[in-house]
Formats: sequence, structure tokens, C-alpha cells
Amino acid sequence: MTTPPADIYLVDDDALFREEVRLLLTREGYSLAEFEALTPAREALARHRPLVLLLDIQLPDGKGTDLLAELSAQTHPPEIVMVSGAASLQEAADSIKRGATDFLEKPFEPARLLTVVGNALRIARLKESNRSLQEKRLADYPLVGGSAQMAHLLGQIERLASSDVRILILGESGTGKENVAAQIHFRSPRAEGSLVTLNCSAMPAELVESELFGHEKGAFTGATQSRPGRFAQAHRGTLLLDEIGDMPLAMQPKLLRTLESGRITPVGGERPTAVDVRVLSATHRRLDEMVAGGQFREDLLYRINTVPLTVPPLRERREDIPSLAEHFRDGLHRREGGLCPAITPEALDLLMAHPWPGNVRELRNVIERLYYTCGGDSIDATQVRPCLGPNGGETAAEDGKNRLTRAVEQFERGYLRSQLEGHGGNITQLAQDLGVDRGNLYRKLKRLGLLSS
Repeated sequence: MTTPPADIYLVDDDALFREEVRLLLTREGYSLAEFEALTPAREALARHRPLVLLLDIQLPDGKGTDLLAELSAQTHPPEIVMVSGAASLQEAADSIKRGATDFLEKPFEPARLLTVVGNALRIARLKESNRSLQEKRLADYPLVGGSAQMAHLLGQIERLASSDVRILILGESGTGKENVAAQIHFRSPRAEGSLVTLNCSAMPAELVESELFGHEKGAFTGATQSRPGRFAQAHRGTLLLDEIGDMPLAMQPKLLRTLESGRITPVGGERPTAVDVRVLSATHRRLDEMVAGGQFREDLLYRINTVPLTVPPLRERREDIPSLAEHFRDGLHRREGGLCPAITPEALDLLMAHPWPGNVRELRNVIERLYYTCGGDSIDATQVRPCLGPNGGETAAEDGKNRLTRAVEQFERGYLRSQLEGHGGNITQLAQDLGVDRGNLYRKLKRLGLLSS
């Protein structure tokens, strides 16, 4: 006979005890399924997982503690309350250490039963709610693909998420390093805390210290009030230092001290404050080469690189392209509604053959462009080909962006060349007149080829 789903399972060979429990719990509106031995209970558990399991220790076909061990080793076990007589009371108490939520001694007071069951149900429902929230958060940062490379990456994330080990996430631009960091955070014990990100490449060098550590009122011109930094915002959570290869060299010793001490001092402050933060870092750069070139501190690299995690480029997992394309199509359909054209096999062949220098981000941009520009029920090869560039390299959108970047750099080069000549090559005076940081100006002049060394 099939057991109907119930919130509570009772496994006990004492019929009188089962009847007493049944009367009390059903009177309170709880749904209950009863079993007199382990074997039928195991069969029912294989079909349906209750919220709470009331489990006797001594049963005709074995010990309840054996089933406790089996269930505790599984993902998302029910809350287990061990039931015992006086002879096995110590064994019931010891079972708490092995994963049981509580224990109930025979004979019991009705109030005690209702309290134990009520507490166990509240714990079970809270865990269910947290799992649903975690699944929603993880869905916002998907890692799509069934390739061996992605399976390996997801396995590493699962193993590393539960610890506080510092991880350096490596990978080309567009591979999804931010999503990897989010997956680590939301699978970790810190998931209830904040995931805070600082993009080191998008932050002016003179603001990095304040952004990381915060500042006190009056610490500098414009500091009209105290402000917490990213470390303080990430207290009991996770801080992602994205593109850490662009962290200004002058800031690296201060970051290193914080990683070593677990304490921060706001700009303009005097007293250091302890923070509890897990630090993840990400970069597309070769930090070992930057260390050799004196652009990155070796001791800082050791601190952030306890465990390296490499996100594979899309060209090395081409078998994931169909599922990624479908994922992006589904997302557009949910967001925009209306017709969602199918991708023909010939069009998919073109997508599979493309080298994807922009990785997953580039593929997403192509799918979005096709979605908004292609009419009809399907997307064919003639529509895909123009999106992949004349030589199968950059997409048209990226090519336009690169042309704009080159035009801006050409203007900057001409302007700064004339300004530098007008200041007799004096970079310090030029920086003061332009109102910019000298170090930033020096790096820009060097990048634009306006300095001989």
C-alpha cells in the first residue's frame, strides 16, 4: 500500500505509543504516517521526504541509529527526533552528536511531544525557505554547460564554498568569473551576508583606499560625512576584488596588511576595526608575469592565491554553446515575451565554429542582437554570419566599440603630446595643471607611447 505524503513520519513498533502520538498530532492538525519497522519506513522515504522523522532506537529489523546515519549523510535530510525508553536514553542523547535534532523519552508528557515536534517543524521549514532563497540567488548567477570542463569547475566550487579559503579566480574577459564568485558565496555559510564587489580597474587610484577601508568625516576635501568601505560592507560576508591585477601598486601593502591582520583603519581614522570577511579575487591578467615585472607584489599574490580556480574560455568548451544559446534565448523570452525564434542547425554550426574571443559575454551579445533584429520563426545562417564579424573574429558590436576606443586614444595621444611639449616634458607640472594624479598621468603617457622609457 502506498503511503500518502505527510509532514511527519513515525517509526516505532509499539502500537499503543503510535496511537497516542497519532491522536496528539492529528488533533493539532499535523499530517502523520506510521511505520512499525525500518524496512517499510525506508521504502516510504525513497518516495517522499517528510519534514520530521520520529524514530525509535530499538526496532524489530534493526536500530534507528543506523537509519539516522544513512539519512544524515544525504543531502537535505528530514529533522530527526530519536525516541527512546530509559534503557537507551544515553544512546538517544548521543545521537544528537550524530545529526539528530532532538530526542523524546518514553513515557512522555504531551506538552513535551508538541514542543519537540513544533521546534523540529520550524527548523525544517526555515531550512526549506533558505534553500529556496539560495536556489533563486544561484539562478541569478548561472554557470551553464554540461562539458567536462564545467563539471570540473562546479565540482571545485562545491568543495571550496564551505571553507573560508582565499580563491583567485582566473580566466579571460567574458568567461563568467563574477558568476563563479557569486556561486561560491551563495553556496557558503556566509550566504546570508553580503556579496560586495570592488572593480579595481574601474576605480581611480586615489579613491581605492577610501573605497576599500572607508573614511572619516573631514578625512579629505569633500568627505562631508563618514562612510564605510567595502570591507566593512562585506562584514560576515564575501568581498570580491575584481580585476585585482589593476590594484594600484601603492595600495597593495595596505591590502596585504588587512588580509594578514583582519583589521581595517578608515582614511582619517586612528583605531583599527576587526572585520570578518572572506576575500575572493579575480583577474584576466598573468599575475606571475606582473610580479616578475615589478607591477604586483609577490607576497600579496601568495595571500590571495591560496587556491587558484580557472574558468575555461568558451572555445575550449564548444559543446556548451547550444545550451548557452538556449539559456540566453529563454532569458530573453521571459524578459521580453513574444516570439522567440529557434536557431537552425546551420546557424548553430556557425556559432559552434566561431572562436569567441569575447567568450560567453560575446555569445550573449550575439544572441540578443539576433533576437531583436531577426523576424520570423527561426534564425538562420545568413542572419548569424554578419554578427560574427568579417573574419569570424569580433562581433559587429565589439568592432564598433573597438573603433571608438581607438578614436578616443588617438585624440588623447594628440592632446597630451601637445600639452607635454608645452610643459617642457614636466609631468608633475602637467598633472597639477590638468588636476589629475601624477601616477595615473604617467601610466597613461606610457601606455600611449609618449614616454621613451
